[in-house]
Amino acid sequence: MDFSVGTLNFLANIGIMLPYVLILAKWQQTQSETYLMALVAFYISRAASIFYTKRLNLKSSTYLILSLTLGAAGSLIFAFTSQLGWLVVGSLLWGYSAATIWPYFLTVKLHLTHTANFKMKRLYWLIFALLGLIIGADILAQFNYTLTFILLGGLYLAALPGGLLLNNFTSDFYRSAPHQVHGLSQTWRWILSLVFFGVLAVLTTLRKATIILPSWITLTIIGAALIILIVELIADWHVLPSFKMRLLNRGFLVSLVLLFNSFFAYFYLGNAGMYAVFGVYLVGFETGHPVFTLLGRHRPHQARQYSLISLMAGQLLLLIPWVGSYLLGLLLITLYVGYDNPTINETLYGLDSIDADSAIIHKYRFSTYGGLLCQLVMFGLLVAVSAGTHLSLLDFFKPSDTNHFGLYFYGLSWPLVFVSLLISIGNLHSLPTEKQAIQSK
Repeated sequence: MDFSVGTLNFLANIGIMLPYVLILAKWQQTQSETYLMALVAFYISRAASIFYTKRLNLKSSTYLILSLTLGAAGSLIFAFTSQLGWLVVGSLLWGYSAATIWPYFLTVKLHLTHTANFKMKRLYWLIFALLGLIIGADILAQFNYTLTFILLGGLYLAALPGGLLLNNFTSDFYRSAPHQVHGLSQTWRWILSLVFFGVLAVLTTLRKATIILPSWITLTIIGAALIILIVELIADWHVLPSFKMRLLNRGFLVSLVLLFNSFFAYFYLGNAGMYAVFGVYLVGFETGHPVFTLLGRHRPHQARQYSLISLMAGQLLLLIPWVGSYLLGLLLITLYVGYDNPTINETLYGLDSIDADSAIIHKYRFSTYGGLLCQLVMFGLLVAVSAGTHLSLLDFFKPSDTNHFGLYFYGLSWPLVFVSLLISIGNLHSLPTEKQAIQSK
């Protein structure tokens, strides 16, 4: 049972990214249109699932078991077939699991932490490390990822007993908590969602393959998607009234660092750029909370002020075309994200105005809104810049030299950072009052 819970911990932590990375690696290895379509289907499923997962009105602990089951099905499909139809089905199932496994695991963990003093054992993290080494060995040995797909399918199944155990442990919480209904009855929102995620499918394909569309058509598509995104945001505006901007900011920042800069870093550091960005992100994300907690002398209000100073200093440093200020700027931004993430988890979970079983899902919904906003702005800028200079979109996503550094720095990076800075400034009103800080402490 300890192995099962440790495996669940492992899958919850890596489940949002590892399937995407493996399908991407499989496509890069084969250059097959089949795997490209599977990759696009996975990406869209992962983006859409976080918005509609609560519509079945199940408990988070039940959703966690469902996520594990669908994750097992998705990974095993990739292990045993390469037929397009099955791979698309596998991508849809695996995409749902990738989007929801961490929010539901975190929700269940918070339930147990507040009702039964539940803590993750050190053994769980040892299992995490061992499983990571096994998957890393398969990738380095180039076993065509079949071993990893099979292993992951087995791990999802091995984690099911742990999920069932946690489900049993949360029974007292659900007996005392009121049942919340999360319906989505507006037909127009379903239709808009289909259009929006269709647009994302087109943009994701343009990022991966050489498909030529007139610039005005692409910009029209992006403009329509932005309008739909704004309409959806307005429709959800009543949820989390005091935290929407903060969560939108978080999503925009994560996409700015992990999506845009994983490509743009090539123009600073060559092929090592993407790895440098991921490394900086991991350092900042893991150390942000302890760093600002110490700087703020364990006073939440002061720690948050320092984190916001770090954020804005990092954004300003990204406006300087020098590799040193670039890496430092990314680090300062990710330190803010690392501090804000656990802080807002606890704050949202403890709010009386929101159902505790849905708080984390709402967090990731609004964070995803911010991430999608960043992607649409980035694509709009890239299409405009590429059309004006007669370059292909793939010259940014698959660069072969750094000759266009100035073009992408001033045409893409500067505007994105300025938009991010404006959102951060609009987020300043979310600073906690002294009374809230004392209560939080």
